[in-house]
Amino acid sequence: MTENSATRNITHSSGADRADQIDRAQISVSGMSKLCGEPGHSSPHRTDQINRVAALAEVLRARQIDAAIIDASEHMRYLFGYSPSASMYQCCIVTADGSVHGVVRKLDEALFASVSWVEDRVTYLDWESPFDVLVAEIHRLRLASATIAQELDSHFLTVRDQRRIEAALPNARFADISGTLLKMRARKSPAEIEEHRRAAAIADLGVAAIVDAIREGVSERELVAAGYSAALAAGADNNAPRIVLLGMGSATQHMHGSVGDRRLEPGQPVHIELLPQSNGYSSRVMRPAVLGTAPADLQASFEQLVEIQDRQFAAIRPGVAAKEIDRIARDGLATAGLRASFPHNTGYGIGIITAPKLMDATHLYTPGAEWELQQGMVFHMYLSAAGIQISETICVTNYGVEILTRSPRRLQIRQLGRNA
Repeated sequence: MTENSATRNITHSSGADRADQIDRAQISVSGMSKLCGEPGHSSPHRTDQINRVAALAEVLRARQIDAAIIDASEHMRYLFGYSPSASMYQCCIVTADGSVHGVVRKLDEALFASVSWVEDRVTYLDWESPFDVLVAEIHRLRLASATIAQELDSHFLTVRDQRRIEAALPNARFADISGTLLKMRARKSPAEIEEHRRAAAIADLGVAAIVDAIREGVSERELVAAGYSAALAAGADNNAPRIVLLGMGSATQHMHGSVGDRRLEPGQPVHIELLPQSNGYSSRVMRPAVLGTAPADLQASFEQLVEIQDRQFAAIRPGVAAKEIDRIARDGLATAGLRASFPHNTGYGIGIITAPKLMDATHLYTPGAEWELQQGMVFHMYLSAAGIQISETICVTNYGVEILTRSPRRLQIRQLGRNA
């Protein structure tokens, strides 16, 4: 394969070359550590966060909304630098003039203060109602008769709790701002793209560690542990929804299944997926591996998947409709006879990901996707057939695509009889 403006040259190497690749990934990880910062220190995203709040306030003014309650965990991180757990309700109120007021669990106040730039906050004890505190804060801010927006698509706002808030504020008018922040998040800032690059380098290290741990009789748990260990040692967040997805044998088609006690036998494929985070930003990569000699049809199928995906990447540039990139994959799979149908998307937007979500479903590559690619968008692109998968994390640039993940794009083959 030759290098062009849209794709980097991909080598099919192993052994010493793989060790060199790991060294380069480690350099990438360590080289970005200063940019990314450490928990508890001033975030490189702080200026971006403040500007995002100003942009949200402008949207509120344009829609004649007086304030918005932000409670989606990923949006709390995106705007304020703080990711609350789902244990108890927490939120921030953003007013139309751009001021921010937090409602924080007392147990988490120290963490909130260390990672967020928001200074005005009220706290509640575990035996107090966070909604009573929220309503009291709305009254204090003189918003009890105002127009208040809510994120009705938030995983952290239940129907019961939304109705409870409305009932406690009978004179307020409520609006829905679902999707507003998702649109803002679609294009990544330079600092966000660096986080994705760092997460991608960590993902590559995790793939290499799992491949090195493959041997006859190894369990899924042992392989997952190898991937987690490598990723965490390289700097992955320890609060990601998951870091490794893995299956062997028939379980390679599960993709999102739980790890089990299956043990690897010669000739079995292994599905390896790394999805680590760097300061909340996720990058992902999928690779198949085989212990022993790979069946010829499996090798051929993988090479076809790579070729089809390379054609997708070559077509990616700002202004192209997502459905056109999706069509390249579907037509390619059908023409190659790899799949009669492909009942899911061929890629999706990623960025800050918090539990319970594993992906951002706002921008999906599907047959009907009319939205257009823009510079700074980051996606996880994936294809699967014959029980194997391949994927990359990519960033749309003004000139085409930057492939952030760099694991060798080949079927990973581990020989029998290796030392454990």
